[in-house]
Amino acid sequence: MYKKLKVALVHDDLVQWGGAERVLVTLSQMFPDAPIYTSVFDKKNRMLRRHFENRKVITSFIQKIPFWKNLYRILLPFYSFAFELFDFSEYDLVISQTTRFAKSVLTKSGTLHISYVHTPPRFLWDFSGGKIIGLAQLFFSFQRILDQIVSSRVDIWLAGSVNSRKRIKKIYKREAKVIYPFVDLARFSKVTPFEGGYLLVVSRLNNYKRVDLVIQAANTMNVPLKIVGTGPQEEKLKKLAGPSVEFIGSVDEELLTLLISGCKALVIAAEEDFGLMPLEAQALSKPVIAYKRGGVVETVIEGKTGFFFDYQTVESIMQALVKLDKHGYNKTQCLTQARLFSKEKFIKEFNGIINLSMRNIK
Repeated sequence: MYKKLKVALVHDDLVQWGGAERVLVTLSQMFPDAPIYTSVFDKKNRMLRRHFENRKVITSFIQKIPFWKNLYRILLPFYSFAFELFDFSEYDLVISQTTRFAKSVLTKSGTLHISYVHTPPRFLWDFSGGKIIGLAQLFFSFQRILDQIVSSRVDIWLAGSVNSRKRIKKIYKREAKVIYPFVDLARFSKVTPFEGGYLLVVSRLNNYKRVDLVIQAANTMNVPLKIVGTGPQEEKLKKLAGPSVEFIGSVDEELLTLLISGCKALVIAAEEDFGLMPLEAQALSKPVIAYKRGGVVETVIEGKTGFFFDYQTVESIMQALVKLDKHGYNKTQCLTQARLFSKEKFIKEFNGIINLSMRNIK
């Protein structure tokens, strides 16, 4: 379909494996000849290496800076500039996928730039609830202005959720079409769910994820809780945890699938941009307990495939868990809901946007 088009893919960075990277794999399959431009590529990450080491990955000058993995905050002012230095003059179509800087690329007038945005940068626009003080306020004010300036380089905006579309409209004053990320149903087709009796959290252990609230709820109710993930709050959270809480750390896809398939419920205490994990839980016929904000309200059906809590408090989480115990949930509805977010639907909708956009500029 796209044999005559010269296409480039742009991704913020390849340093961790998650939902955005799954989407990138699919885009790479749609455009097998397209190189991937990114700021940095951590080839020590096993999942990233498995999926991208045989692709043409072009990294920025930041890759050559010693100890770049430990200098992310210091190098923040240079990421937009790094993407500006890439040369896209030979391409007909550039597709950037971003939560931060990839939309900063410069393209010629005859090149179509489609940006698939999961969220505007969280750290700039206060989506993570962090406090900015002192000279940092001046720096982030400048970065917000820059972020709005580079947004004008995007021709077509795609949003990963209604939540993201609202943010794009508010911050960049641009309209975006929603194309939902997908859950890979084939990955779970041969998995048999079981009743392990434990709650499950799968999260980066950052402050805004509010894993501390889930731990306190599990402590109070003496409910088994397994936590998958690592992060800067890990040691603090371990000190908070009672005997029913287990920290598992980083796991591969096979073990993660097993953990989801045996959980009593997946618990999400933060506002997520969209979040594939709730869909993966539902694909394995498991319910979701989640904070009623963000993308999760687009994927979980209250009272059928899970329960929401209105406030980020221990009491509110406990009330939702009591509802689950009292009312139960619909396993069949969980799987039906997950099927609405299929890979095939994603590819069809993405292809439709590209075909229409390319036709309009000819």
